[in-house]
Amino acid sequence: MKRETFGDKIKKILKDNGYSYRVKVYPKKEGVMNRAGKKVFQDYDKVVIYAGRSIEKIAQKRSMKLVAWKENGVWQGDLDVVEQQGGKGDSIYLRDYHNKTEPLKYVMFSDCDWNDDEEYAKNKMLKIMENWRFQEVERGKLTQGD
Repeated sequence: MKRETFGDKIKKILKDNGYSYRVKVYPKKEGVMNRAGKKVFQDYDKVVIYAGRSIEKIAQKRSMKLVAWKENGVWQGDLDVVEQQGGKGDSIYLRDYHNKTEPLKYVMFSDCDWNDDEEYAKNKMLKIMENWRFQEVERGKLTQGD
């Protein structure tokens, strides 16, 4: 008989409570080789529950964009920026922050979340799933009203 894993428990709890979110399970690893050729030891199961939508994070990613440059002594690109900067140097870069989007997810670890207090971890997870469902229902009401 197959022993029920941590991922199976989470999937069963979600199904019993009427949730159909995507669940990805990362099982325990003992001495598995990673891409760099090093042995990886992971003493816990990791479960990630995805809500099926993305959220925008605070603008954290920074980049430099080339806006003007000198070519044979003549400025090319955005000439307004050249005037604002006074035409010094050979190139002008602008630093910019970008919004970052990532999938809405909830991560659980078998060792610290589940083994310490299973009932508390289960209730916390179900509360988050209930909040996700509430947000989906409210978002649905807003789009129907248009």
